[in-house]
Amino acid sequence: MNGQIEDTPAPLGTASRGRGAGRRQVLAALSEHGPGSRVDLGRRTGLSSSAISALTQELLAEGLLDERPDSRQERRRGRPAYLLSLRAPEGVVAGIDIGNTHIRVAVGEVRGPVLAERCVPLARAQEPEDALRRAATLVGETLAEAGHDLGDVRIAVVGVPVPLDERTGRVADNNIFPLWVGRQPGVELGDLLGYQGGHLGGDPGGTRLVVENDANLGALGEQRHGAGATGDASPTSGSLVYLKLATGIGAGLVLGGRLFRGEGGTAGEIGHVQVDPAGVLCRCGSRGCLETVVSVPRLLSALAPVTRDDLDADELGRLVREGHPGAVRVVADAGRTVGQVLASLVTVLNPGLLLVGGHLASVNELLAEHVASAVQHWAQPAAAARVVVRASTLGERSEVLGALALAGDLAVEHQRHLLVPR
Repeated sequence: MNGQIEDTPAPLGTASRGRGAGRRQVLAALSEHGPGSRVDLGRRTGLSSSAISALTQELLAEGLLDERPDSRQERRRGRPAYLLSLRAPEGVVAGIDIGNTHIRVAVGEVRGPVLAERCVPLARAQEPEDALRRAATLVGETLAEAGHDLGDVRIAVVGVPVPLDERTGRVADNNIFPLWVGRQPGVELGDLLGYQGGHLGGDPGGTRLVVENDANLGALGEQRHGAGATGDASPTSGSLVYLKLATGIGAGLVLGGRLFRGEGGTAGEIGHVQVDPAGVLCRCGSRGCLETVVSVPRLLSALAPVTRDDLDADELGRLVREGHPGAVRVVADAGRTVGQVLASLVTVLNPGLLLVGGHLASVNELLAEHVASAVQHWAQPAAAARVVVRASTLGERSEVLGALALAGDLAVEHQRHLLVPR
């Protein structure tokens, strides 16, 4: 017994109910754990080998599964091993990254490559209406470039650089964009795209739009396509911390292979960890928060006396590359300060990978070097010995590629719920 489907005759109706339960188990296992062999599915579900063979043959015939040789495994008894996976839904997914100074949109196949990607500068991201209108326009332009329209989009995920209430999608208080507080950017962008009643044009089969914090998406992007994507057997792929250093400071957490958002959706707000009790007053009401010391505006302000007042992030990167002593010192100090804060996170969560990302791609290597030094000094030795600290590899694309990855996951999950018998 133990959840296994019997091969002996059963009362009328029992076999079909058993197949339905078995289908749910097989599809759920592939959805939650990713591709696997028939042996893997038997281990994950507890079903007998004969039941697995019959169910997977049925699902393959219906076009719900794909099968391919498993190049990572050795041949068994002269026969190649095969991996089964959920077949990706038809249509495309969209990722939308709204930052402080840019909007980036990418369109891709549900489990396939990016088809088109566009990025435009944004002069006033603090004005929600302007940013959302420009984002809606860019979505249409990117879809057209990819040869699709809104009707082809299965799921769209939009990333915003503010903390969100996970239950309502509303922007939480004490963020770097006070005009966004209390707003629902996902709902507002959906309205601009003709997204009514939860679906485009009210069509129950239409697009769903999901809003997510940008640091979370950056973490997911790096896990799937960047520094964390080193193969299924990678010890670092299951748990990583992604630091985003920009106008504000946040961290995205992937624990056990999944995004960790916290009880209210605001996990990773390390910018409000206090580093100087007598420091500058922070917008959150505390003093000396990390954000008041090492955010991009603070770094530029610290350099102004030895450079010029109109210094921007790109210019800071150029100065660091040229070895300007003031610029190198400011960035190195920032890395050590951030690393001291992250050391506590490393001690508590014991991640395998810590990535430094954000809008300072040109200086992330230097930041990562000094973050690593501080983590090694301040974190618990056993945890410090296991974590790898490096610069993100996707640069400013981390967030939009994470949005596409999340959209693909949601599209596959949505298909499974539609197709699996209840």
